[in-house]
Amino acid sequence: MKRLAIPRAKKRLGQNFLIDDYVVSQIIQLIKPQHADHIIEIGPGTGALTDLLVRTKAQITAIEVDRDLARSLLEHYANIATFKLHNSDIMNFDLGMLREQSTEWKIIGNLPYNIATPLIMNLVTHRSLWSEMIFMLQKEVALRLTAKAGARSYGRLSVMAQRQAHISYKFEVNAASFSPQPKVQSAVIRFQPIDDKKNPEIDVYFEKIVKLAFATRRKTLANSLKSLIPTDVIKRAGIDPKSRAENLTIAEYERLALETLEVSGH
Repeated sequence: MKRLAIPRAKKRLGQNFLIDDYVVSQIIQLIKPQHADHIIEIGPGTGALTDLLVRTKAQITAIEVDRDLARSLLEHYANIATFKLHNSDIMNFDLGMLREQSTEWKIIGNLPYNIATPLIMNLVTHRSLWSEMIFMLQKEVALRLTAKAGARSYGRLSVMAQRQAHISYKFEVNAASFSPQPKVQSAVIRFQPIDDKKNPEIDVYFEKIVKLAFATRRKTLANSLKSLIPTDVIKRAGIDPKSRAENLTIAEYERLALETLEVSGH
């Protein structure tokens, strides 16, 4: 099937179209589309990934915000019964409606840099909807999402996302793989949901603690968290009050949240 022509990119939509067939094949190898799969493709653009996805006869649901591209894609795949398209902004899309079709969606996409972080933070909270996510995004964001405690890139995004999913850094993508070429490097990462049950009662405290700690990450925990947690509570959680935000693991943040919950009397 002949691929759609590359249109003039719309800057307001953060469009950079993937044109590298080798990178396309690498991404497809990662997601391993099968006939029985339900796949969501975010921002199919000119169909670089879509062409290979539809050949598997998997159920493809594409979400494309660009009205012109959506129209072209619908015409291009008009004879593909397994292809559906929503001309919609993924940031406002009702993901819950897709749960009726499957709770094992594979989600794939070349994410615009301007929405990648908030979109991923929303998607990881829908763990009951998907079985795997493969995204290409700005290398800097990919490093933050996969960073471990103690690393320079480790921050609030790392903690909040990794609490919901196993995230692995797969490979980097050169700017020349896109049209137009972005000014930054890209990388592909994989998300797999964490199945262990979380204590929902600590979620509010967990988010507050992580936000406070990283807001002033150069300060000790005793100073950065003093408006929420007394030093003795930090010690009770088995954590050194002189530690800094980037030194704590997710499990340690959960212990802090649990101790805070208990002293609050809830």
